[in-house]
Amino acid sequence: MQRVLDYAYDEDESGKRRRTWKPVKHRFRTLPNEYYVNRFKKYLENSGTRRQKLQEIDKSVYQKLVYACEQYLPVHDIDIQRWALKSAREVGCNDFQAADSWIHNFKARHSICSRRITNIITKREILNADEILKSEEDFLKLFKKLSTKYKESRILNTDRVGIEKEQYSRRTLSYKGERKRFGVVKSKHAATHSYTVQATILLDGQLVGPMY
Repeated sequence: MQRVLDYAYDEDESGKRRRTWKPVKHRFRTLPNEYYVNRFKKYLENSGTRRQKLQEIDKSVYQKLVYACEQYLPVHDIDIQRWALKSAREVGCNDFQAADSWIHNFKARHSICSRRITNIITKREILNADEILKSEEDFLKLFKKLSTKYKESRILNTDRVGIEKEQYSRRTLSYKGERKRFGVVKSKHAATHSYTVQATILLDGQLVGPMY
């Protein structure tokens, strides 16, 4: 199509078309009539416009996704769909539906997949991230300065850790459309309760006394 249009709409220095329909027909003998040239032009113009709109939708959704990730906000397929439909209305792509196939391709293009949340933080930690980082750096500087005055067997580190009585997987593959997927555990009580252990270790790697 593009070759036909380039040849048919080639212009001279004054901006006038160089060719009439007759030489175009002679060059592209499979064209039934001149109507097809105009049809090709309209098709490519509309296709180009739609392609640009889809690119704008993709860009807008990805920017929202990046912002949400930076704020540690949970994002799901329904959020991507909602953002895409809103962006489609803004750019005038009214026939865009943000179907499951588009969402799947969007995630594939940007290497997005479902992940388990492994750590939780508060908004205060996000707002004070620079302050917390500086506090960590100051602590390490002070530790390096003071640790030279003591033997490794005299420097202790202690911390608490929560341990579930029975650990189990929070995610599994299952059939599409299945409303419920059960996971078997030895004890519901053990799976929903945990205990805390506090250990103390020396800088030389030795464990100190019993754990509490």
